[in-house]
Parts: sequence; C-alpha cells; structure tokens
Amino acid sequence: MLPAVGRLLTYLIILLTWACVSSISASPIENGVVSVSEKSLEENQEAFPLDGDWQFAYGEFVEPKDTSKFNRWEILPIPQSWQGRQSRDKILPREGAATLRLVLKFPKEDIGKDVELFLPDFASAYKLYYNGKLIYSSGTPSFKSETEIPKIKSAYIPLRIEREEAELVLHGSNWINNFGGFWQVPKIGTLSVMNREKLITQIREAFLFGGLLMIGLYHIGLFLFRRREKSALYFALFAFLLALRNVLVGSRLVLELFPNFPWESLFRLEFFSFYTSVPVFLLFHRSLFPKETHRAVVYGAWVLAIGYDITLLLNVSFFTTILAPFQIVAGIMVIYVLVTACMGVWRKREDSFLFLAGFFSLGSTVVTDLLLDRLNIRGMNTSPYGLLIFTMFQSLILSRRIARAFRKSEVLSENLKITNSALNILKDNLEVLVREKTSELNHSLERIRKDLLVAQRIQMKLFPENAESYKELKYAVKYLPRDEVGGDFYDIFEISPGVYRIFLADATGHGVQAALVTMAIKAEYEGIKFGAKDPGFCLDLLDDKFQRKFSSLGTIFSSIIVDIYARENRLIYASAGHPDQVLFTSSEVLTLRRTGAIVGLKNNKTYENVEKVFSSGDRMFLFSDGVFEQFNSKREAWGETRLRTRLSELAEEPIEEIPDLVIRDIETWLGNAQPQDDISLIAVERV
Repeated sequence: MLPAVGRLLTYLIILLTWACVSSISASPIENGVVSVSEKSLEENQEAFPLDGDWQFAYGEFVEPKDTSKFNRWEILPIPQSWQGRQSRDKILPREGAATLRLVLKFPKEDIGKDVELFLPDFASAYKLYYNGKLIYSSGTPSFKSETEIPKIKSAYIPLRIEREEAELVLHGSNWINNFGGFWQVPKIGTLSVMNREKLITQIREAFLFGGLLMIGLYHIGLFLFRRREKSALYFALFAFLLALRNVLVGSRLVLELFPNFPWESLFRLEFFSFYTSVPVFLLFHRSLFPKETHRAVVYGAWVLAIGYDITLLLNVSFFTTILAPFQIVAGIMVIYVLVTACMGVWRKREDSFLFLAGFFSLGSTVVTDLLLDRLNIRGMNTSPYGLLIFTMFQSLILSRRIARAFRKSEVLSENLKITNSALNILKDNLEVLVREKTSELNHSLERIRKDLLVAQRIQMKLFPENAESYKELKYAVKYLPRDEVGGDFYDIFEISPGVYRIFLADATGHGVQAALVTMAIKAEYEGIKFGAKDPGFCLDLLDDKFQRKFSSLGTIFSSIIVDIYARENRLIYASAGHPDQVLFTSSEVLTLRRTGAIVGLKNNKTYENVEKVFSSGDRMFLFSDGVFEQFNSKREAWGETRLRTRLSELAEEPIEEIPDLVIRDIETWLGNAQPQDDISLIAVERV
C-alpha cells in the first residue's frame, strides 16, 4: 500500500515540474517582430503562438501613425504582466495604461489571403489597431480608473493580409485586476484552424459544464433518496460550483449566451465559485474520513471562505489583489486532503484507496490550475477534467457500496427465511404458552394490586387525621405517594399543654421498599417521641436505633423535628439532612436549614437545636424534596425558587387551602408527565 502511495506522490511532483518547465520555451518573436507564413500555417494545421518579446510603452497610448518614429519602446515578454518590471528606473505597478506593438512579416504571395487572430483575456480593457485601423475593442481603456470601462473576454478577430509587413498596436489599461496584460498566449492561424480550435474549445467547455451539472444532479438525487448520505450532497455542491466556474473562465461561455451579462457580476461569481469550493470539498472529504479529518480545519476553511466571499461586495480592484493568500491556503488544503486520504489507506478505511486514486487526478489538476495562475498563464482550467475522473472513481465507490449492501440484504433475507421457518414451527405452541403465562401473570398482578391497596390503607392509617386541630395551632397536610405506597412519613401531636411536636421523614427510594422503611421509622419514633426532651435529642436517639438495628441494610432517611411552644411564641427545630424549610413571620421570611447529617450514616455527630420566634399569625411550611424535585416533559424542574415564590403569593389564603393549591400548581406544571417522587407538604399557622 505504501509503495502505491509513494508512486502517486512521485507522479504529482513530476506533474508540477512539467507545469513549471513547460511555460519556458524559445520565443519566435524578437524585439516585436515575427515572421508568419500562411502556407506554413496551412501545412501545420495549427495556430502559430505569438508569445515572446513585444514592444511595450508604459504610461502612453502611442498612435499607430507614430509607432515608427517612437523611440522609447521597451520589451515585454508576452504573456507576462508588466507588474513588477523595471522601466526607466522605476518598478511598474499593476495599474496603469500601456501600448503593445507587434510587427507581422508575411511572404509576398500571402497578400490578399485571410487569417484569424486569437486574443486571450486581457486585463482589463483594450483597443486593437491593425495597420493603423481600429478593428476591435474590449471595453474602453483609459489613463484613469474612473473612465475605464473594463471587459475581460477572449476574441477571434479575422484579418486580411494587405502587405508584407503588418502592424498590430494595442492600447490597453488595467485599473482593477491583480495582473495587467494578456493572461494567455495570443495566436494567429488560418480561418479553418482557428474556427476548429474555437469550436473544440466551446464544445469541450460545454461538455464539461453539462457533465458536471449532470453529476451534481445525480448526486442530489442520491441524497434525496438517502438523506443520511451527506457525502452525496457535499459532492453535488462541489460539482455545481465547478460547473459554474467552467462557464465563467476560459472562453466564458456565459457571455456567448448572455452577451449583456454584467462583467463585474461575472467576475464576482468566478471568485465566489473558487472560494466556496474549498470548504465544500473539505465537508465532502470529512464525510468520508471523519476520523482522519479534523473538524477545526473544516471550520477554519469556512471562516476564511466566508470572509473572502464578503470581500466580493467591494470593488473588483480590491478583491482581485487579495487572491494570492487564499490560493496558498487552497494548495495547503489539497496537500492536507492528500495526507488524510493516505492515512485512510494506511488504516484500511473502506474504499480509501479508490478515493485516493481519484483524488490524485483532481488534486493534481487543481494544483496545476493554481500554479498556472501564479505564473500568469490563465484560462487553462484543468480541474473540471480532474473532477470527471474523480467522479468515475466515486461511481466505483458507490457501486461497491451498493453491491455490499445488496449482498448483505441477501444474507439477511436468507437468515430471515430460516428464522420465519423456525417461528412458524413454534407459532402454535407459543400462542398456547402465551395465553397460559398471560393468565398466570394477570392473576399474580391482581393479587399484588389487592395487597398494595391494603398496604395503602394501612399506611394512611399511620398518619394523624388532617381534620384534627388545636387551640393554638392550625395545620393542613397534603400527601401524594408516587406509587400506591410511598416513603414519606409525618406525625403531629401535642406532647404537653401548649407544646406541639411535628415530625417529617423522607426515606430513600420509592414504592414498597420505602414504605417498609416508614413502618420502621414510625415504630422507632413512637418509642422515643414522648421521652425526648428536644428535637436534637430525639434525632440522636432515632439515629442510634437505626444504626444499631438496620445498618446492614443501608437504610437512611432525611427528617426534621419541630417543637412549637405556642404560649411562649417560639419554636425549636433540628434537621437531619432535610431540605431547607420555610418560616413566614410578620416581618421576614426565614429558612430552616439542616443541623446535622441524614439519619443512618455512620459517625453522625450530635444534632443541634435551633430556636426561632413563632408568634400569632406566623406560618411554617414543612415539605419533602418531592415537592420541588418534579420535572415536566421538557425536563424543567419545579424548583425551590418557584415553590417559595408560590408560598409567598398565597400568604393571604386560608392555611387549610394552601397545600391543595400548591399541589394543583405542581400537577399543572407536570402536564402529561407523571410525578417522579413522593410529595408531602405540611402547612402550620400559629393562632
């Protein structure tokens, strides 16, 4: 596997080397003069390239009638830009106006014959004179950016050989592009050769556009039928972008169909297709190799591309000058994709070698386009060819996946037949067995349901009557177990005249297990509640009993005990790991915080007593955590804050109605959701 990857990298290096050296060849033009023979053009059946040393004058439009006596001609190798060249002791900028001149020498016998001149894209406007006559213009060149009308479009211009020595004079200007001058090599040839070349170019570009468009539509169809295949969507978008770019560069087919298409809009679309294609392809690559492609690289490419796309809203003269950094990033991304694809091959990812082979064709053509662009050899858009080859490999990958899926479906189908046969054999016996087991289960369930109802009635008898009231005290209780029986227990009684003890406990767990714990709590509490002098001592005794009797069962519970001294207008409480409770006095809202650990934990210390004022009209609310730890269908909690707020809002309501109102609010909050914990709420008012 590694030798194959090494060969691919070697081929890529050879291709890049060829692209560099192929642009360097012997020039047929010397000092702005070239000899052309119509006979040789006819015999060779190919266009004659006019690359080489044209005469050049920067900052001037030399009139055709004055060219012979003009003595400040310099040399400009075509198709290079004048940008960065030294002229009269200064470095030329990309902007400006200039004159280009070329003398064509024909044999005497060629006079009267017709030839055709091909002028490639020229940035960014020019007028062409032939033997002193204006024969073609692309935009309007000017010495000022305000008056220049740019238009970059290649052209085929027919010429008649009128004399042995013909002259081409071009007045050109560039105020918007990052390269001024020709982007490719001008050519001259016979009418048949040039027409054939033009037709082949247009057919090739139309074929590429149609092929890329169909590829994109095909992959869009794949995505619509299989939404989980995001790779098909990303590849379709990439094909659409390359199809768009294909009609915007080269011979610019879009201008053949829409001659009045705004030139600046065309240029912006061309740059947009390039900027956006990089992150879109990275999305496609990551969908194939998620473990090899870092998400941060894809996000970074999107941020950079969006930033560059935003610059397209500015003047053309600005965004064309910042292209080079993005081209470098695009080249780095090609290398990154190549490396990650090689990692996929090394790790034996599914179809990774096919992808690598296809990407080599695409990556090499993309790098070639970038390299040719940096060498100012433009219009040769090779990446669509690479994409077509890459698509062939993609089709192979899809075919293999479909074949594997089909084989898998055949295996599953065969297994299903075997399973169905076995099920048919068991069907009759299974129906009888199910009926018997269902009857047994229903009988057992009914017996359990009856037992639970009895247990529920027994548990409810353990609690004091809600209607009971005292002279100095009014209270109301609301208890809703989550199941038939629950794990909360409370007790309210008068231990001596004017002294009331309230006890609330919340055992861990739910259902029958927690209910059995409450039975144990009540049994132990009944034995100590009359003898304990204060709440803290009562909790100490309770904790000691549970640790001695039930420590092996891991039984723990939170609880709070409050002693109300009504005639002394005060209360004393102790809390064993119980949630914070609420005390409303005439002047403030107080919190009854825990004073010790949960009952049943080892190494518990003594529970502290806390004293508070509890005068006539004051109210106290004791509750288990099930009051506020209830979640609705959106997983939003009722919460302690909402509970405290609601209790404050109900300050003027009768104490007997408050528990029912709060529980009603909780049920409304739950909606269709079921309670997740037992709910206990005790409301006490000092009379």
